[in-house]
Amino acid sequence: MNIAQKPPLRKAVRAVKSPARSEVDIATTKPGTPGGIFMRQFWICVSRGEDLPAGRAKPARIMSENYTLYRGAAGRVHCIDSKCPHRHALMHLGWVEDDSIRCVYHGWKFAAGGQCVEQPAEEAGFARKVRIGSYPCGEYLGMIWVYFGPGAPPQFPPFPHRATPGIIQTFNVEKVPCNYLQSFENSMDEVHVAFTHAPGGSHANLSRDLPIITAQEEPWGLLRFGTRKTGKVRRSLHYAPNVTRVIVPPLTGMDGVGGWPEIYFSFTPVDDENHLWFVTSHVEIEEPQMEAYRKQRAKYDQAMAAAKPTAELADELMAGLHDYAGVRHPDLAIVQDIAVQAGQGRLADRQNERLGRSDAGLIAWRKILTRELKRIAEGKTPKKWTAPPADVTPTLGF
Repeated sequence: MNIAQKPPLRKAVRAVKSPARSEVDIATTKPGTPGGIFMRQFWICVSRGEDLPAGRAKPARIMSENYTLYRGAAGRVHCIDSKCPHRHALMHLGWVEDDSIRCVYHGWKFAAGGQCVEQPAEEAGFARKVRIGSYPCGEYLGMIWVYFGPGAPPQFPPFPHRATPGIIQTFNVEKVPCNYLQSFENSMDEVHVAFTHAPGGSHANLSRDLPIITAQEEPWGLLRFGTRKTGKVRRSLHYAPNVTRVIVPPLTGMDGVGGWPEIYFSFTPVDDENHLWFVTSHVEIEEPQMEAYRKQRAKYDQAMAAAKPTAELADELMAGLHDYAGVRHPDLAIVQDIAVQAGQGRLADRQNERLGRSDAGLIAWRKILTRELKRIAEGKTPKKWTAPPADVTPTLGF
């Protein structure tokens, strides 16, 4: 599959008021809703791999439901329901035995896949009648992915990544106090970069002139173009249902080593009013430059350890405790994005927005999402999404 560097021509989008309220809620991912059913067709990022050591279990809340993640002694990751089917004790309080997990309350043990295999105080044979919900898992790009839907999961990994030499590095996980769709839509809004990220200068190269935004639906999601006056095009990929793949400026202090990394953002709903940012990057660097990069990265990590947590600083910005233009932080762009996106409210009021030409990407995605959720609500067959091809990649565009 080949996509031309220059995007197809699009008519200008006039400034319009958001369409009348749809009979489907495009922001909710609660179980049983059209939005929840839609999201559960896909692999969902739920944790960094490094945050789940072998032999440990931890809780996870995803799309308004609670789960337990654990890693077996041999390193394999598992996801099960949060509570034991016996007396509903929290499973993450228990302990891992090889690839199984034992409930802390009465010692019931569940094998990988969810089958109960031991009940110390019960009659023989009772265990085979008991199961705990279990969900397919995979690891990719330093992240743990889970499929929560019915039937067999789609192809794994869910999307390709850059094939050039380099290293994979993950960012801190951010919990953002607003609906996931606000952040996914922000990732489709290239024009905000020239204003939101002007203080600090991290995105100065992307602010030289404002691009004309166009977008087109693909079998795997949305392909977005930002065309500048020079004719150069920045191409960004938005994989259904909540992943953005884009080339971004280096982290603060990382200029000169590693170049512009390719970033994979996963905006994972916790519930309808909170979500997580899972961010992993492919830094295109080869061995001769690796030592210089690692030294610079160590300085960045030290600065992050000493800095105020990004979410806390964003809260203070939203409360008016700081001058926006004067704030500095090693992850300044993250602080700025959280303040702007969460500042819209836990659930953005999409019915009273005034959208314009620069919103072409998010307008396109809202139409796709509304169409798919209506099909689900009406019992019709939704779109069959396909795995993204490896030859469709983001471009820098300047």
